Amino acid sequence: MKRYTVAIPDELKKEIDDLPDINWTQVAKESIEKKIHLLEEFEKYERSRGN
Repeated sequence: MKRYTVAIPDELKKEIDDLPDINWTQVAKESIEKKIHLLEEFEKYERSRGN
């Protein structure tokens, strides 16, 4: 598996640190997967409309 580094604002880092029981790597992975899926579906929709 590859690593990917993301810069986040200090305030967000503080909030993440306040919730140590959350698997933030998994949260980020699922969020990225969801975004990719939504973009793919949107592209399919756009192609079906002839755009």
